[in-house]
Amino acid sequence: MITFILPTKDRVNQLNFFCKTTFKKFKNLRPKYVIVDASNSINSQLNQRNLKKYKNVKIIKQKSKGIQKGCIEAIPHINTKYATFLYDDDVMGQHVSKIYKENFKNKKIFSFGCGVVEDIKKNVKFNKLKILNLPKEEVLTSYFGNNFNKVLKKNLIKEKLILPVSPICTCFETNFLIKWKKILFKFTKNNVFRNYFFFKKDVGPDMLVYLMQIGYSYKKLKFYYPHSVKFSSHTDSISIIYGNSFLRIGYWLARICYIQNEKILNYKEKNNAYTYLVIIGLVLLFSNIFNLFYLKNILIEFVNLLKTKNRFSTYFFIKYISERMFSK
Repeated sequence: MITFILPTKDRVNQLNFFCKTTFKKFKNLRPKYVIVDASNSINSQLNQRNLKKYKNVKIIKQKSKGIQKGCIEAIPHINTKYATFLYDDDVMGQHVSKIYKENFKNKKIFSFGCGVVEDIKKNVKFNKLKILNLPKEEVLTSYFGNNFNKVLKKNLIKEKLILPVSPICTCFETNFLIKWKKILFKFTKNNVFRNYFFFKKDVGPDMLVYLMQIGYSYKKLKFYYPHSVKFSSHTDSISIIYGNSFLRIGYWLARICYIQNEKILNYKEKNNAYTYLVIIGLVLLFSNIFNLFYLKNILIEFVNLLKTKNRFSTYFFIKYISERMFSK
């Protein structure tokens, strides 16, 4: 029914524990697992030995560097209609399979759960899920600077929530992966900087896959809250560069890639999204002022942004900055 792609590298105990605890939660989905192993030869052998008891697990040795290339290498090994990604340092709520089943039941609805970023050692209570139907345009524009909590307020939800970027909160048809791969290769073609972040560094498929999935969905999205997933934060995360400028740059580029390839935003929303990307570009320029390689290439991306047909929205710029300066 569904294949989980699980990249891993030299974390034998972590992977073993993850499989023991998480696989039980997905039994009713009839899942398959493709583990993309970038470990050294000793750890690869240990993984093979530890996981041979699972009949539904296939381990492939990763040929390349970086999470994203590894995930791409897993695509030919998928033979189920649905797929998604898992990471061996994240924790799934018992009810997360309900979210996957919602996608199986009605493929016109993109259903997704809210996650929380916490320390890997911290226990998180997963409460019973509530469901909220949201217009996809409002969710999508929240990834480009619009205030998601205002969307929730409109729907009488008082909790302050942050939208997830990880596809482990949802699933997609396997054919969708081919579209993602084509768009990604087109965006990175003959561009050293984009290749560096998407394929050589450990910036995964998260943001681009998520934006594309929302964009391809129907008018309404089913949003599950409170948390269905815990994204673990720690110094040896599979995203080695967790939480610093590497991920910020990678997610910025993913948003640029999406807005260049998809035409689902109306004129005003596209201008607001463009303005948001300009703001992030300015922040990245200043924060990488002492790194010549980053500075030069961020500047190139920034100039290319300014050359597009989209217009800078002064109103959105002032509104966005004001909300961040004065929000409690």
